[in-house]
Amino acid sequence: MTQTDWAVQVYDTNVAIPGSSFRVTAVSAALEPTRVLIVDDTESSTSLQLLLHELGFWTTRMAATGATALEMAQEFSPSVVLLALDLPDMSAYDVAQQLRERTELRRVRLIALTGDYEHAGRDQAREAGFERYLAKPVTASALQDLLLANLS
Repeated sequence: MTQTDWAVQVYDTNVAIPGSSFRVTAVSAALEPTRVLIVDDTESSTSLQLLLHELGFWTTRMAATGATALEMAQEFSPSVVLLALDLPDMSAYDVAQQLRERTELRRVRLIALTGDYEHAGRDQAREAGFERYLAKPVTASALQDLLLANLS
């Protein structure tokens, strides 16, 4: 079993992460079964995956291209997709629309990852189904707030 296959349930309201100075505060067992698919280049994806693990989101997968993300989403069934807008093989907007067209993924939460918070394609992103933008580098507090919002 790999670390990404674990489901973590945090009951304590102040948990120290071993090997890290980060502390998760007031997080409940509702974190899982949040399944997060990260679609970005390898370096950014690895950083985001480590950050998600520090926050208690252990059920994660990574894809470096839109095509890989679409294949992976079919099997993995993510509840959240962190999707970079600058993919090497296809438009992130097309990836978002194709995810939305799949009945089993229609309710997935799509979060755009961008290096430019003032990105000109905000309207296009909303139309494609993106819920929010996260500007890189992503902070732990912004990611935690966003992922815990509307979880019930």
